[in-house]
Amino acid sequence: MLLGLTIREVFSFWTGHPYDFELWVRLGYAMIHGGNPYGFLGPAPGLSFANLYTLRDSATIAYLPFWPLITGVLYMLYLTIGLNDRFLYYLLLKQPTILGDVALGYLLYSYVRLRNLNTSVWVLRFWMLCPFTIILSGIWGMFDSLAMAFVMISIMTTRHLKRAFWAGLGTFAKSIPVIYAIPLSLKSRRNWQSFLVAIALPIGFSAATFAVMGWSLTTVTSALSYTVTRSGESMSVWDLFFYFNYQGIIPTLDPFVSDLLGVLWIPAVIIFTLIAYRKFGFDSDYGLIQSLLVVTLSFLVFKSRVTEQYAIYLLALSTVDFALWNRKRKPMFLATAGVALLYLVMNNFFLIRFLSPVYLDYGQIENGLSQVIGPARLALNFLSGSVFTALNAGYLINILRSKSPGAISAS
Repeated sequence: MLLGLTIREVFSFWTGHPYDFELWVRLGYAMIHGGNPYGFLGPAPGLSFANLYTLRDSATIAYLPFWPLITGVLYMLYLTIGLNDRFLYYLLLKQPTILGDVALGYLLYSYVRLRNLNTSVWVLRFWMLCPFTIILSGIWGMFDSLAMAFVMISIMTTRHLKRAFWAGLGTFAKSIPVIYAIPLSLKSRRNWQSFLVAIALPIGFSAATFAVMGWSLTTVTSALSYTVTRSGESMSVWDLFFYFNYQGIIPTLDPFVSDLLGVLWIPAVIIFTLIAYRKFGFDSDYGLIQSLLVVTLSFLVFKSRVTEQYAIYLLALSTVDFALWNRKRKPMFLATAGVALLYLVMNNFFLIRFLSPVYLDYGQIENGLSQVIGPARLALNFLSGSVFTALNAGYLINILRSKSPGAISAS
């Protein structure tokens, strides 16, 4: 675990995604200087390192207030330290993403260790040394592992209201875990109180933050609704609309059709949640993990825009599934992780763009590569995204066809 933490910290202060991590840089500064994180975020003087934003992908966030509050606290800490060095600020901003990822790895290890001591060490090694998780947390600077860590705490908690609290906190951290609200809070049809806690907590915390900070609800709702229906390049078969449009085969999707595809995942997740409940229930370790996997896989299959960090939720749950019950799914598990890593590397120009904090002319290299391998890169992105969806669909079918833990355990 120490080795995994060290690797992430070594990359922390001088790497970052020129869109997302730059947004965190601006976000922390804006929080302390009276800015609205759901409006336009201007460059942070002496701290910003990139400006990739457009009218379509503007410099604003589409998250609940958890992350703005975290970045604001970190900027205050940066000011308190008093060292005028932007790399110190970058180091501080990476700590929640890194510590969240390391904590998630430890929670996965702890969960498996209580049930199978022999495979628990493998779980820890895999997560701590997995290139995909290292890049996302220590280099890119994404905080999905932190949200998933709250989900794992919820899974490991037995009392209904406490489980619902941690589930709600996961949603407050990043809205994706809302798809787990029903499995994590409704062990039976009588646990509606827990379900209400899981839903009301992120709503209540968000509303209180909006009221205290005085942020306009118009800008907030506009930013949050955008992330629900957002389309574009995708690590899934839905990328075909972007890729075929790029090739001139099909026209740009009508906005109504694009928005309709953008919300397709919502009824899909609801339907597959009900299917999971009928087949596995939510009251046993095995049943809960399988149900959460069904929900995650249906989300990934039907979401029109899947980004690399979404794979964190699947990999965390499938690591537990593989380590405890389903060794025969190893090829599918490794292929999924490998394809996600391939897409991450290709989509980010062989990781060159993560050098943007220290090499401001990285864009020239990307432009040069685009001229040479641009069409091949987009084709490989489309192919790897389609394979990722196919693997997810195959995994989903495999789970729904399984009979019992004993029927699919390792031989």
